[in-house]
Amino acid sequence: MATKEYACVKKTKKAFENSLASLAGEYQLNKITVKMVCEEAQLSRNAFYFHYKDIGALIADIEDNILREVENLIVSLEDLGFPKNVYATIDGLIDLFDSRRDVVMMLLDKSFSATFTSRISHRFSEFNYKYFRQAHGEKSKVSYEFFYIFLSGGFYSIIKYWMDSPEKMSKASLKSLTYLLIRRLLMPSDPDIDKITLDKK
Repeated sequence: MATKEYACVKKTKKAFENSLASLAGEYQLNKITVKMVCEEAQLSRNAFYFHYKDIGALIADIEDNILREVENLIVSLEDLGFPKNVYATIDGLIDLFDSRRDVVMMLLDKSFSATFTSRISHRFSEFNYKYFRQAHGEKSKVSYEFFYIFLSGGFYSIIKYWMDSPEKMSKASLKSLTYLLIRRLLMPSDPDIDKITLDKK
């Protein structure tokens, strides 16, 4: 019985998530009401307020769920070792973002979430620093902070640009390009850099 109740709750929350993401493609956050979210989800206001205090709480819940999936991905791949885990993480992250395209596009809009990119960036900063340190030495921490601002800003921009216009490049090519750029920045003297090619499919 408990499993069925949990499945029901999950289904209800997913409906509200999809509803808000859909509305976010048409309206600014300050124009979206709980009534609109409920009508789009075809659920009652009572159902909404049973789970959420307001739309901000719904956004926070959506963000937490995405971040949990990102964390699980990173943890599952860390044992692969560099550089395989870097590509595997990019591969998994782009697949995750693509599968939740409307939600991720909403969260990348800072008017909906001021913390989404910074929370992911913090986790990936820790993940990538050990490889950056291998190439640049132990005293590179301050330089790395500036480097990672550059890296993460570029990553989110390229993801958002692709999700806006997916016809411009295949997902496989996007993964290869992103991996090439990140690996070149992390390990500029890597002799295998020039062997990385883009998938033309």
